[in-house]
Amino acid sequence: MNAPAGGRVDCLVIGYSESDTSRDELAAALELADDDLPPPIRSLLRTTISLGGDQYGYLEALSAARAGSGHDGGVLTVSELPSLGTLYLVNYLESHGHPAAFVNSFTFQRAELAELLAQRPRSVAITTTFYLAPAPVIEIVRHIRAVDPDIPVIVGGPLIDNYCQAGAGPTLDRVLDRMGADIYIWESQGEATLQRVVSALVDGTDAGSVPNVLTRDGTGWRLSARRPEANDLDECAVRWERFAGSGLGPTLSMRTARSCAFACAFCDYPARAGGLALATIDTVERELAALAAMGVRRVAFIDDTFNVPARRFKDLLRMMVRRDFGIEWFSYFRCGHAREPSVYDLMYESGCRGVLLGIESGDDRVLAAMDKRATVADYRYGIEQLRARGIFTHASFVVGFPGETDQTVDNTIDFLNSTRPDTFAVNHWYYLHSTPVHRRAPEHQLAGEGYTWSHRTMDSRHALDVADRIFAEVDGAAWMPVTGLDFWGVPYLLGKGMSAAEIVRFLELAKPLTLAGAGLAAAGGTGPGRLATAEREFRTYCTGLGLAPARYHHPQRS
Repeated sequence: MNAPAGGRVDCLVIGYSESDTSRDELAAALELADDDLPPPIRSLLRTTISLGGDQYGYLEALSAARAGSGHDGGVLTVSELPSLGTLYLVNYLESHGHPAAFVNSFTFQRAELAELLAQRPRSVAITTTFYLAPAPVIEIVRHIRAVDPDIPVIVGGPLIDNYCQAGAGPTLDRVLDRMGADIYIWESQGEATLQRVVSALVDGTDAGSVPNVLTRDGTGWRLSARRPEANDLDECAVRWERFAGSGLGPTLSMRTARSCAFACAFCDYPARAGGLALATIDTVERELAALAAMGVRRVAFIDDTFNVPARRFKDLLRMMVRRDFGIEWFSYFRCGHAREPSVYDLMYESGCRGVLLGIESGDDRVLAAMDKRATVADYRYGIEQLRARGIFTHASFVVGFPGETDQTVDNTIDFLNSTRPDTFAVNHWYYLHSTPVHRRAPEHQLAGEGYTWSHRTMDSRHALDVADRIFAEVDGAAWMPVTGLDFWGVPYLLGKGMSAAEIVRFLELAKPLTLAGAGLAAAGGTGPGRLATAEREFRTYCTGLGLAPARYHHPQRS
């Protein structure tokens, strides 16, 4: 049980819910012509595999292929990895005197959830770190209400921030009503607000008077006073010993910083998260020592700019070399701030085995428009250094930003095919009016919002077409899906027993089976025969892998 021994907990925190677009919705959308497909569905064509007439995400397909040959390895899913946000909130609540419990996966841990709800926690908190729409929250709230309609339900995180940023009014009221919670937290950090709300519920005082919360009165949802949090990362460091008996597994996430040191034109995260805050080296050392003592062997650092500031990064690396924790680590990485071979040597010696490069474009003009503070040459050098040391390298790109043209897309394709990172992914640019580029909208002739936009050099429909072209024409790196399995699934699969080379080969064999890949085969006149061969090769490869059993076996439904 992921709960303290004895007594009723003040808050039960619920982590992941895998509520993807249903197969029925995808099938219905595929009745449309390609040009009419909504952008999220168009993207799913590159991340959904057809296997035996059924459609799967990448890891679902791996599990299905193995099950079809007699393996009883369960359902492979990155939601096995503990949700850092969930653990962080439990840690914060308990450090402030509130016993707390958690369920990592709503989808796969219904039995554990039922047992914890039967103990009547004084509140339930739902995190929304990975949600782009209300559907997962709605499902969780309805499940809780069916078990106990009287438990106060609290919802916070990025999803709530997104809706509140759009402004109060009837639309926000309808969304909050639809989600069905009692209290919503609107604060980019939020842990201190959650603690105050839980205190109010336990003490029987008015939770609606706590700053940064929305509660409903007779006329609608009322926002209390806003009071930005500035939580100290050293004081809030996770006491991992508390989770030693929780079966967290050998691969975990941790953070050493909050926010980002940069202000890229397409991103509003620094504005929402506030100034860059850093934990001390001593705090990071204590956390890593605790994780090593628990048997953790892989850590994913989720800091947006792990290697910035550069001097601190070198100090972190030297500390990890000195302590020799026996932990492999993975992180975001900025090549523009690592121009010395010795830095890459230190990275490998300290345990670095994989990095995510937010490259965004293989064209210097687009990078300058994005305010990326890096050049194509920086990325070429970085990938060369990383590959020379056997560090797994994933390159992420955004297509369609102002300044993008067919020529800049060609440059990105050439960049990928010549530098050959292990894997890559492409995201369709999403136009947020809260990002710095919006202030330059007249300069770029920018119009629209979200998935639908146009500017002087491209529109959103053409961006979808060129994303498909990058998918089709890059053969120097393996395609990595952006849903269900992404770069952060690499340490997960390594923990299951796959090698880096096996992960890349798995991705290579999966690509022809994606709905987009099958479309390419059909267009080339080699559809059914080629796909049948590709499916046989995929199944044979998947069943031959020596993988550790999955933690979960099948989704538990209400």
